Amino acid sequence: MASDQGNWGPAILALTIAFLVVVLIFLFLRIFTRVWIVHQFWYDDAAIILAVLGTTIGAGLDFVEVNYGFGKHQQFLSPHNLQEFRKYTYGEWIQTFATLMWTKISICLFLMRLPNSKVLLLPLQCTVAFLLFSNTILTVIWIMQCQPIHAAWDNRGTCMSREAKEGIILAQAVISVISDFAFAAFPILFLWRVQIDLRTKIGLWVLMCLGFITGACCLVRTVLNNQSVPLDGTYNGIINWLWRLFEVQIGIIAACIPTLRPLYLWVMRRIGGDTQGLDTNIKFPLTNDPQSWVENAGEGNENGSDTAMNDLDHDHDHIHGHGHGHGHQRKDTMTDDLIREGILVSEPLDTGLRIDSAHPEEASEDPRLENEMHKYGIHEL
Repeated sequence: MASDQGNWGPAILALTIAFLVVVLIFLFLRIFTRVWIVHQFWYDDAAIILAVLGTTIGAGLDFVEVNYGFGKHQQFLSPHNLQEFRKYTYGEWIQTFATLMWTKISICLFLMRLPNSKVLLLPLQCTVAFLLFSNTILTVIWIMQCQPIHAAWDNRGTCMSREAKEGIILAQAVISVISDFAFAAFPILFLWRVQIDLRTKIGLWVLMCLGFITGACCLVRTVLNNQSVPLDGTYNGIINWLWRLFEVQIGIIAACIPTLRPLYLWVMRRIGGDTQGLDTNIKFPLTNDPQSWVENAGEGNENGSDTAMNDLDHDHDHIHGHGHGHGHQRKDTMTDDLIREGILVSEPLDTGLRIDSAHPEEASEDPRLENEMHKYGIHEL
């Protein structure tokens, strides 16, 4: 039949299902890591759930669009099918705006968890506000592109010109590209001064800079922007849809990958024979105090983790409670922030560093501070 010539519908559905399954797997792994391993479910995780909900709705819309002729040449479609296709495409762009917005907000909120400096936090906070404001405005303009609204798909009313519609999509693309590259560059600047070995630093850069890929996809989609409202939208629009799919789905995956490092360590320890696993050897607190994080130091001791933690708590009380009255906590550092988020994991803590009551003058002021200085190659002169 003529209507079957050049039918890319099955391929569209296959790609939609494949990417959705991968995204859902990454979301599950992220939630598992944040809730059951790290115990730090936060706003960035909630935002990525909203993004995945949006892309799931988008997948459903793709199925409906294919049912009405997406993937076929427009000339083979009935007027009713063409109208329905335009209706659901109109809705899919609204979903795309929202999904991209929540993905970028999730990345921004994740980055906000790392620095304690107001100089770094303020731009990120402003970025979240800007993303919410700009995408809301663009979405409203897109919804109101025709009067009445249904004229966007049935042509019974007045609508913006094709150039105006492209302008809305272009504006969203510019915001998307700038934010993608900015968020990808932020970890490079942030990790530059962290005192870790170069191999680990490069690995973290790769994990946290995947936004460059989504930015590149958005650039391609922007160059092909004229296909957002093509004359043969059901067929020529496939290329634009494909790059939009890459941008949205890879963006969600890139937002999830940096949060999975604790899961990787948990799996590797299981493979290595640690039956207790990462969740019992390491405590990731729901506080901003990096000193409340400790790692098991007792090999061969069934209760090594609890013993090390109790010993450190005793030393902390001895130092701060009895030695200094009101107590003193050292200032949080970038390395502490990375440890707290599970992005970095410290070496096993040397519990041999204890305050010897017979020789107090030989002990450091804080054994954990001395451990971390030694751990990252910082030695007292």
